[in-house]
Amino acid sequence: EYPRDSVVVVKVIGKGAFGLVAKGIVQLSGKNEGSVVALKMLRKNATEDDHKDFMAELELMKSLEHHANVIALYGYVTESEPEMMIIEFVAHGDLLGYLRKSRGLQDTYFDDPDLAPVSSLTTQQLFTYAWHVANGMEFLASKKVIHRDLAARNVLVGEGQMCKITDFGLARNVHNDNIYTRTSRGRLPVKWTAYESLLYGTCTTMSDVWSYGVVLYEIFTIGGSPYPGKDGKAVVELLQDGYRMPKPDHLNESL
Repeated sequence: EYPRDSVVVVKVIGKGAFGLVAKGIVQLSGKNEGSVVALKMLRKNATEDDHKDFMAELELMKSLEHHANVIALYGYVTESEPEMMIIEFVAHGDLLGYLRKSRGLQDTYFDDPDLAPVSSLTTQQLFTYAWHVANGMEFLASKKVIHRDLAARNVLVGEGQMCKITDFGLARNVHNDNIYTRTSRGRLPVKWTAYESLLYGTCTTMSDVWSYGVVLYEIFTIGGSPYPGKDGKAVVELLQDGYRMPKPDHLNESL
């Protein structure tokens, strides 16, 4: 727990429906000077359920040891509002926006004008991003953690283009039986969610493998939208009929 007056908010760099991410400076334990960090906090209009989800995410992150491909938690502020998670600052924002900006499109979530977008990406770089995400997810699976919201928007790109998995708001720890059954009808990222999770509400670490397949689609289409032209309801109906998203035309069969 860090005292609130030890945290300096520099600027907001990301906005979601219920939360904000800011760049900040904190005097971290063992450091002689202030460190640049990211501060994840709820919006003022957050509901009680949002607060519960925020605290559940914090508790899960506290239970994880350090891994190069998972965002690091440094500390938190919970004794006064707004609650904050103090996490590793990752300079280049989310992978989806990073991919899209490389071909001249706008990132709808992350905005830091101090950073110029990368101008081109090689096939080797795309493979590296895919490897980083797989490595991070393998670690989470080994800890019996189901992410449930794996998508390029929830992967961050740091120094050296190191990808790090983040946003554990839907994640669940399943040490007991390796399966999680959804009991509420909350928000679901339909186009990234495994078939068995959509239809029956059950998730395992293998459900994250399905989501990883969709992330591969996002990576190798340089930020393309999965199931293009189809809404969530249509996707569910198509999956029930046996439809599976085809390989993008520009990719060869071996890939």
